Amino acid sequence: MRIVALFPLVSILGLAVVEACSAPPSYNRGECDPEALEPSPACRADAGTDAADDADGGSDEPDGAQATCSDGQGRCVPEPSSESAGDWPRTTMLLWYGPRELAPANCDEARKLGGYGDDVEFFEKYRRYAYLDAPPAACECSCPSSEGSCTKLPETIEVRAGTCAEEGASTLPFGGPAGWDGSCTSTNALPAGADCSGEPCAQSVYASPLPGPTSEACPSITKPATVTTTTDWKWIGLACEAKEREGTCETSTHRCMYDLPYPFLQCVALRGIHAKCPGNYDRYDPIYLYGEVPVDTRGCTACECGGSPVGSGCIGNLRFYSNGACTTGENTVDVASFDEQCTNVFPPGRALGSKAITDLAYIPGLCLSTGGEPTGAASEDPADAVTFCCLAPFEFPK
Repeated sequence: MRIVALFPLVSILGLAVVEACSAPPSYNRGECDPEALEPSPACRADAGTDAADDADGGSDEPDGAQATCSDGQGRCVPEPSSESAGDWPRTTMLLWYGPRELAPANCDEARKLGGYGDDVEFFEKYRRYAYLDAPPAACECSCPSSEGSCTKLPETIEVRAGTCAEEGASTLPFGGPAGWDGSCTSTNALPAGADCSGEPCAQSVYASPLPGPTSEACPSITKPATVTTTTDWKWIGLACEAKEREGTCETSTHRCMYDLPYPFLQCVALRGIHAKCPGNYDRYDPIYLYGEVPVDTRGCTACECGGSPVGSGCIGNLRFYSNGACTTGENTVDVASFDEQCTNVFPPGRALGSKAITDLAYIPGLCLSTGGEPTGAASEDPADAVTFCCLAPFEFPK
């Protein structure tokens, strides 16, 4: 039986394992479908099927790693060799490496994917991650509202001989005395039925906008920003261990191991970042996977509050009455510093004997902030890294 190894690892997964990339590569089986009875010619392009290999009876992987065990099941995989192999474990583990949303939940689920019964145990050795997505911190600054006071009255209050909708109507003054403080006054009162050129004088009352705040300020303070961070790993590596199978291999430097279908890989693993794989595991670049908690220095600069408020103003009530003592026939109209005010009088021509402006109040404004800029960054933690060196994913007998 001649063993045909599939495409190199980077091709079989449709990706290149380059840790410097900011985004994970696409993950596509393409034509190299492990469910197919035989791989397409493209998948066999680098399979080492030339006459020389046939003559040697060899395979595309070093040390005959493609051989099956003596029981016809499992896979004979080599122990790490070369000077760099000293620290690496003697046996492989099965690594699932790809997008998190496609990964098996645990090693027991992986066992079932391989069709093994409950008498076979797969233990989780490592759960590590790749392709960190950790955008800068989102910073939010909030400042107290402004503080202020309102004491000034409208500059103009008039009675109009026309409704609010009519333009150019004649007017009569209806303001208070000099130095008026808004308390009840009968200054500029109009009796009932007052006539202005043949029509009632008292048809509407107009008030100019209230003046703005007499005094106001934003508190000048420094306070921490609200910091929000998000962290996600796009890919996961789930490494499962199982005991060696009972079958034997042709040489003592090979181990009979349980195998799982693509995309599981037979790998040796070593904690830390290692640039060089063992000599018979160095066909592909090392895969570096990291602990779930990154090195995270993200934060925000402090918020600075102060300056001039935005959107502040004054409000109050203009009250006018039929009698001269502010007790009978009251009408109340809101007045504000944001706009002028006009209200129609019902019935037209009624008496306007007195008025008052009450309930002056300050509307706080928005105090703008500076600062709240994102700082720091999140990165993979090399202290919690594991390096995986892997063989070709799977094989086809022919």
